[in-house]
Amino acid sequence: MPHKLEVDSVRYRIGERQLLTDVYLSCATGEIVSLLGRNGCGKSTLLQIIFGTRHTDDKHICIDGNVYQAPYKVPGQLAYLPQHNFLPQDSKLDKIVNLYLPDPARRAAVKRDERVQPHLIKHAHELSKGEQRYFSLLLLLQLDVKFLLLDEPFSGIEPLYVSQIQELLLAHLPSKGFIITDHQYQSVLEISHRIILLADGICRPITHREELE
Repeated sequence: MPHKLEVDSVRYRIGERQLLTDVYLSCATGEIVSLLGRNGCGKSTLLQIIFGTRHTDDKHICIDGNVYQAPYKVPGQLAYLPQHNFLPQDSKLDKIVNLYLPDPARRAAVKRDERVQPHLIKHAHELSKGEQRYFSLLLLLQLDVKFLLLDEPFSGIEPLYVSQIQELLLAHLPSKGFIITDHQYQSVLEISHRIILLADGICRPITHREELE
């Protein structure tokens, strides 16, 4: 059964600047939605509002008909990959998997990944940015959630890991929906089903890539 996330009536002000104005955005499981826009337009802020870690009184977050003030507090709904690295840098990957995933089957799924296996005895800080990003996403994908919000998963990583992360997302499409924002437009557009442009505080659908210019 498909699930649907709807985000409506989001308004957010920073000082005198109205950053977001009555934003509407939706995503269904089995779908990758690209959220694109210029630096400072509010993409990361919007993802944090959807997740529930950035407060605004003006928002309506609905998943399968149920309204949530802070979806991250409710199991089984959302996961969020921030721009910054959230892995404990002085911990070995094997330990991180054990701490992050209580279910043995899900731990095993991460540890047998052919790209992770060689690094399990390494500390997180020993990995390249691409390796860390791939591993972080692999952990999140093992969570029993319907939707993932990904903030710049492709930025600053090696081209090899761009394609590997793309493959990872596509492999999990049957059970999850993704909203992705990234300055590496092409990497996101190659796997997206819908493109949304955030500009002047509102979201509008893009039907032709030429419109992005």
